[in-house]
Amino acid sequence: MDASVVAKWYIMEEDFEKALRIRDLHSAGEITLSSPMLVVYELGNTLSKHPSFTVDDSEKAFQSFLDLSLKLRSFAEHKLLRRSFEISRELRITFYDALYVTLAKESQATLITADKQLHNKVKRYCDTKLLGEVALEELASGRSVREA
Repeated sequence: MDASVVAKWYIMEEDFEKALRIRDLHSAGEITLSSPMLVVYELGNTLSKHPSFTVDDSEKAFQSFLDLSLKLRSFAEHKLLRRSFEISRELRITFYDALYVTLAKESQATLITADKQLHNKVKRYCDTKLLGEVALEELASGRSVREA
């Protein structure tokens, strides 16, 4: 999953119920979610600037995210950074999004996104699903999910 899905854990937007169910599957130990460290910064930015959140609300939401103990991956390795840069150029996506794509590809995991444009650009490159099209029973079958 990418930050567009994680944000739906806290912001009631289209498909937020499905995003919450994925989070709950992780919390119950039925699936494993991992992500590049980037998701922490993207979510922190979203929560701190969202107009519907008070300062207290955004702090509580951010802490609840940290409490989920997601498997966070550093991308300090030169090989992964280079590959992400190549993917960014090749697929014409942001370097940020390319980090998620690289992690999904390297881990042979499904990248879940709520971003239709991103999904359409990367579906030929890695296993990706649009949040609205995710079958939750597939996720509960034990596959790891990488946030993209």
